[in-house]
Amino acid sequence: MAAMTPARKRIAIAIVVLGSALIAERVIELSGGDDEPVVAAAAAPKRVRSAGAATEGQGGATSLRVDRLEDRQHALADSNDSARTAPSALFGATNWAPPAPEAPPGPPPKPVAPPFPYTYMGKLLEDGVLTAFFTQGNRVIPVKAGDTVDAVFRIDQMTNQNMKLTYLPLNETQELVLGNTP
Repeated sequence: MAAMTPARKRIAIAIVVLGSALIAERVIELSGGDDEPVVAAAAAPKRVRSAGAATEGQGGATSLRVDRLEDRQHALADSNDSARTAPSALFGATNWAPPAPEAPPGPPPKPVAPPFPYTYMGKLLEDGVLTAFFTQGNRVIPVKAGDTVDAVFRIDQMTNQNMKLTYLPLNETQELVLGNTP
């Protein structure tokens, strides 16, 4: 490999310096958010660059609002303080902990017997025995005291006015009004 000549060394150094300057400028641009660069000269008074044209300083350098830079620094300091206490606006806080188990509900409600599912049609008193007739769809069901209907309802007592029955799965009693006619 051949040794670098002094001219090539100067070119390489110039490329590195220029590249570093461009990278630094880009970093400042991205972090600052302002489109205008700020030049602070100790001897130059504060001047404002208008939107249309730049104001030339004494040495020919463009000077901008230095107070704007100070305001920006104060704003950044305030946002850094609030960033420590508040979650980022860009990414919301994520809680990876599993949700707390729900308190178990109280005891389940006590089951209740369903209403008598048959429609009263009428009754018949024959030889002192009272028979009530019920329907369910096209089916007619004659019922006497002591009978069991569909292995679910037992007829305990029957009078001209009402009928007492028991819902067998829950052993719960019900009363059904039949009417006053004999």
